[in-house]
Amino acid sequence: MRAPGHATEPDCGPETGRPGPDAPDVPDDEVRAALAAALRAAVPAIVAETVEEVRRDVVEYAAPACRDALELAAGCTLGAFADLVARPGPPPDDLLALFRRIGAAEVQEGRAASALQNAANVATRVVVRHLSRVADALDAEVPSGLYGQVVSALFPLLNALTVAVAQGRAEAARDPAVLLLRRRRALLDALLARPATEPRRIAGLAREAGWPLPRRAAAVALAPGAEPPRPRALPPQVLDGRHLAEPCLIVPDPRDPAHRLTLEPLLGGLAAAVGPAVEPAALARSLAWARQALALALDGTLGAALDGEPPGDPPGRGPVIAADHAPTLVVLRHRDLVEHSARRRLNPLLNIRQNRRTQYARTLQAVLECGFNASAAAVRLRVHPQTVRLRMRKLDELFGAEIHDPSLHVELLMALRLWLATTRPDGQPDWFLNGLASAPA
Repeated sequence: MRAPGHATEPDCGPETGRPGPDAPDVPDDEVRAALAAALRAAVPAIVAETVEEVRRDVVEYAAPACRDALELAAGCTLGAFADLVARPGPPPDDLLALFRRIGAAEVQEGRAASALQNAANVATRVVVRHLSRVADALDAEVPSGLYGQVVSALFPLLNALTVAVAQGRAEAARDPAVLLLRRRRALLDALLARPATEPRRIAGLAREAGWPLPRRAAAVALAPGAEPPRPRALPPQVLDGRHLAEPCLIVPDPRDPAHRLTLEPLLGGLAAAVGPAVEPAALARSLAWARQALALALDGTLGAALDGEPPGDPPGRGPVIAADHAPTLVVLRHRDLVEHSARRRLNPLLNIRQNRRTQYARTLQAVLECGFNASAAAVRLRVHPQTVRLRMRKLDELFGAEIHDPSLHVELLMALRLWLATTRPDGQPDWFLNGLASAPA
């Protein structure tokens, strides 16, 4: 079947098996039923495309947590629309009730009314596009008048759903719990804003939201999709940003033992990173460091740099504390410059057999950090002190007086941080391209 407006081939008469000009018309009810059945069969594909385009084009729904709700709303709406194609009438009461609940949820999530309207516009565009394809695939011709009626029926349905959403929003706006949630989200937005919000404004929003304003607080970055199916309840001193595309929490200073006791069970088992504790107006910076630490922890980089473990193992011992990894985070933020230095300062490591280079790099790092105290370095490396002394002699041969020059220690430690954070299992980072010097020992 061709939708009206498409070019069709001329009728060929009965000899070709195509309907001729005198072929009987198919009753509208049968065409409607066929179109509705085909539309129902296409619902999964239309829903998938709708959700993809809404999440791409409407930033308020980009978060992974929005996917299920979008699929539910799109699937129920399309199912009802297919029923109305077959038998025109008012929207079903259960669909209107669903959209009243959606309207209330939109208020709870702190979204403006325009967000859902923008999503509806995107969804309508997808549905009309698919409706034309569905009509084209039918065997029977759809009269132009009937096709227009079917397309036009979509808009009264959307209008009725818009009214239902508005009713749900109005009811939710009168709910004290919803009002408190909106205030806490407004506070969260102010705390994470760039440029920073003025402290006086933050203090006012905190009072309205019932959040005891701490002297110092920290941002916690959460991996998208890390939240369990039943979200954990949060204590009142924690601000909830799990609805964001890049989910996060705001917590009082985690260095305080009392606050740490609250934080540990809250984040247990989740992929998370805690940013530095800062004044509330600087929480956007804390979150930026936490997100960088989380990204590096998830790909194994931080574990390799700090613990001497090979890269590739995501964090599994609780949240990553960004401040514990500050040297590595700083080095990786200025990686190009540190690589340039490392190629020069660490070139002697290339005279060691490839499978022992990382071992000697870790030893040099421990020795420098422990002031050339072999016993202290041995504890850090979990080896015998004599093993460290033997390696130190070899490092002295390779590096000469350079490793004993205090003015070079910071540069050497930065270079070693980068080497250990990015080394391959075979003992050399991909970026280290200076080539071997003489035969390896």
